[in-house]
Amino acid sequence: MYCNKLKLIALFVILAISSSCKKDSLTDDGFDPSVGPINIPASVDPDPIKQDTVNKYIVVIGSSTAAGYGASVRDSCWVARLRSKLIGDNKRFKVINFGVGGYSTYKLMPTGYVSEIENRPQVDTNKNVTAALKYHPALVIINLPSNDIAANFRDEEILKNYRVIIRTIASSRAEYIITGSQPRNFPAVEQRRRLKIVNDKMIGEYPTHIDDYLQKISTPTFGILKKYSAGDGIHLNNAGHKLIYQSIYDFPLFKNVADYK
Repeated sequence: MYCNKLKLIALFVILAISSSCKKDSLTDDGFDPSVGPINIPASVDPDPIKQDTVNKYIVVIGSSTAAGYGASVRDSCWVARLRSKLIGDNKRFKVINFGVGGYSTYKLMPTGYVSEIENRPQVDTNKNVTAALKYHPALVIINLPSNDIAANFRDEEILKNYRVIIRTIASSRAEYIITGSQPRNFPAVEQRRRLKIVNDKMIGEYPTHIDDYLQKISTPTFGILKKYSAGDGIHLNNAGHKLIYQSIYDFPLFKNVADYK
């Protein structure tokens, strides 16, 4: 009788141990194998750009022309043409496009910038020069054809903003290209003339960095030539975008950065 009791006690202990072990088994509903030792992912760098050791970056910042306005299809805009050319030529470059319609120099100023002049646009920290430099680009292309003049910002005000943007880029050791002014059908001829005046001042300050195609697509009074007009008096059509693409592609600084011999 005593032996039978011992056997029953021993059996009970074995069953209890077995039951408690099952709760820690790999098949238990409360066990998440995704966080088990063999499935813990390696530490992932939150900045994927740092992991890309193969490609270089070109970042475009600017306004509606950079964003592709006026082109009938996305593939016809100048940024897409440039991207396709680099891919077709097996160049290890990625083109990032931060163009946003309506933007002026103020929207692209470095993060933390506050204008001393009242009622000026605030910086877009997602699309500005600081955001562009997070890609550690080999080249930044600035495409701001006419919105500063449309907003009646003063010449020196515009140039001062460019100096801040360019100084920020230069501090990162990236190269930069600035597209010059673009014609626009402003009602007042004086405002259209300012496109040429600011364009010439920019060339004077950055002679090897300004891609100047203003007069190629302008009337004598700096409206848009009909063959390049998208019809709204502001934007360029497919032919105009193609001209910008070709002008940038042929620009000596671009050739040098993109390793075209």
